[in-house]
Amino acid sequence: MSETKQARWQIILPCAALFLLTAAFVVAKTGRDALFFQGRGILQLPLAYIMLGTASVPLAVVFVKLMRIFGARPARVGVLIFAAAVMGFVAPFLQPGDSALLFNTFIFIPGIFAILFASLWLLASDIFEKAPKPQAARAFSKIGASSLAGGMAGGLLAKALAPVAQAQWLILAGAVIVLGVAVLVTWIHRRFPSNLSPSKTSREPVFGFRAVIADPYAVTLVLIASSGALVGLLIDFQFYAAASKSNAGFFANFYILLNFGSLFLQLFAAPRIQDKIGLRGGLMILPIALIGGATFVTAAATALSRSVLRVTEGGLRSSIHRSVWEQAFIPVDSGHRSVVKIAADGVAARIAEAIGAAAIFLWLREVAPDGAAAASLNTSWMAWATLVTVIVWLAITQKLRVQVKSDSGPATAREPELDCERFPDQCPCTTELGKGIA
Repeated sequence: MSETKQARWQIILPCAALFLLTAAFVVAKTGRDALFFQGRGILQLPLAYIMLGTASVPLAVVFVKLMRIFGARPARVGVLIFAAAVMGFVAPFLQPGDSALLFNTFIFIPGIFAILFASLWLLASDIFEKAPKPQAARAFSKIGASSLAGGMAGGLLAKALAPVAQAQWLILAGAVIVLGVAVLVTWIHRRFPSNLSPSKTSREPVFGFRAVIADPYAVTLVLIASSGALVGLLIDFQFYAAASKSNAGFFANFYILLNFGSLFLQLFAAPRIQDKIGLRGGLMILPIALIGGATFVTAAATALSRSVLRVTEGGLRSSIHRSVWEQAFIPVDSGHRSVVKIAADGVAARIAEAIGAAAIFLWLREVAPDGAAAASLNTSWMAWATLVTVIVWLAITQKLRVQVKSDSGPATAREPELDCERFPDQCPCTTELGKGIA
């Protein structure tokens, strides 16, 4: 096979895998949302957030252990098959309303897909480990765009199936697609042997969180992750409260719009934006946009305003913000990068969401002790809380500096300089945990 054809397949196959996985996620999530919110799901949503945050860390730990025992590639295929089997088995038994099975499925789908997405991005990083940086940059831009396009395709498929199939069968359709991804990933493994060679002298990473506390830059990243996660939680709850009685068609339309906006920004804005305003400026785009959206919701707390705010948050977070945020970890010392990444995205963000969810849970018990309908809930205080939290988020981001120690003087603060292309998943921070276990 010629080098040109081989290089083409290096891009096509990861693009296809992430396209299909994102489509499966959107289809399954559409069915999940439609089932969950037909009953009293909105009243159970805070508890679901708490349980999801609690489950995320052990799920990630178990997956990392499986990779260390069996290798990253067998573990990747195994978790894909496991996810498809669980969703396919439970789908026929799911019904709208209150049930432990539906509640656990609501938590399971985003929890397991977070691991699936991380695993496939690590596979892409493996394939392009030895590729020149410009080639890797072009490849990852196409892979990222393919993932967003898969989200649009999943929304269109869910919209087409909604009139002729009950919501639980959308979850089954997602399971079938995930099984197809497992077959495709197995083929990719055979076609492209691993480029990652574990070092014989490498050791398990030491999770010394004292390294986070000692680094002002790392502390700032942790605070940004916490405030951003709390804002996302508040926006999510307000959106679901407004759309709690909607059917699968509504959620399908929402995911189509969300992924279309993200894809547009990824293709036309993300590659150029950091050249213009730098990393810190790029990280400020999302909170600045949300200040306007949150202000709009405080003035007119309607279903439309909450939907616009949710699309704005999701679209910017999935495209511009994500690509810049991933690069924000590059200035961290390589020996501490994994710890800081876990502390920010895996611990601090989940704790912030759990705290916010606990506050909402206590509020619901106060205002709706008898299980009042979601439509009667007055969530105006959340709009103000969102606005205040976004302002705090923006203030923290504005102070983002790297402490640089020069040879001839004390440490000075400057904005991070990055030696990395502007597409996130080829950057070291997202592949650090997988380098010793592929």
